[in-house]
Amino acid sequence: MKLWKNQLEYNALRFVTRILQALPPNTVVKIGRRLGYFIYYGIPIRRAVVLQNIQKAMPDLSRKERIRIARGTYVMFGQNFFEFLRTPVRTPKEMSNRIRLHNEHLLQEAHDSGNGTLLMSGHFGNWEILACAIVSLGFPLVVIAKKQRNKRVDAMINDYRRSGGIETVPLGMGVRAFLRALRQNKFVAMLADQEARKDAIYADFFGLPSATAAGPAVLALKTGAQIIFGTCIQRKDGTYDMNFEKIKTDDLDGLSEENIRIITQRHVSKLEEKIRQWPDHWFWMHKRWKKSSQKAVN
Repeated sequence: MKLWKNQLEYNALRFVTRILQALPPNTVVKIGRRLGYFIYYGIPIRRAVVLQNIQKAMPDLSRKERIRIARGTYVMFGQNFFEFLRTPVRTPKEMSNRIRLHNEHLLQEAHDSGNGTLLMSGHFGNWEILACAIVSLGFPLVVIAKKQRNKRVDAMINDYRRSGGIETVPLGMGVRAFLRALRQNKFVAMLADQEARKDAIYADFFGLPSATAAGPAVLALKTGAQIIFGTCIQRKDGTYDMNFEKIKTDDLDGLSEENIRIITQRHVSKLEEKIRQWPDHWFWMHKRWKKSSQKAVN
């Protein structure tokens, strides 16, 4: 039964992908956004979690504002998903026409430092397009590939990322692979906005203690790699604004618990700043504050 279900899922995804890859990018964006609307109203997966998270983070918002943000999150997800399926047919010319870059000189400066670069972001905007853009600018990029339940879908997703020039490493081998990549002066992409299960640093995120992975801070302090925070803002017309900012680390010396906490708070605060500007761009579906609730009780 499981094999049959997995095969059906894979065949359906392949069918949809063939159609999308034959369509113009603007059409794919429009269809993806409509998919988001449909899921929000017709198949409200995790809608209650999304609304609860928004209320926790921004309690002063009205119910109408929370619903608008929640709906927008699903629209962004639909656009992201369909855009990702176009990865193998996306050309450098298309990337150039659809993306406006801001502060991209920071990428070259970080690369010139010779210690590798940590590209930090969150599940915010179109993080997959962000990764592809880094590669299109000529910088080698390594990402962790979280394993999917369906093996054929998992292989397909990784093949698509590699078709965009992105190097993938399996979850579980991340630390060693990332250290090796940084020593080779590559870019390492990390999305550290999900709740950390172990070795967590509790950072202030929307005024709530939030269990956050210490990995980015540890890697930066160990290797001297610079941290560049990148965002990819999605527009309704199918274009993107991509901005890069440097997270300060050169004022800290040594792999101490306090330095790890400081760097973690800095990139968490930067993400919060972006979410407050574009709240519908964040993936509110994660149960981000589960541990913080337990901590408050304890």
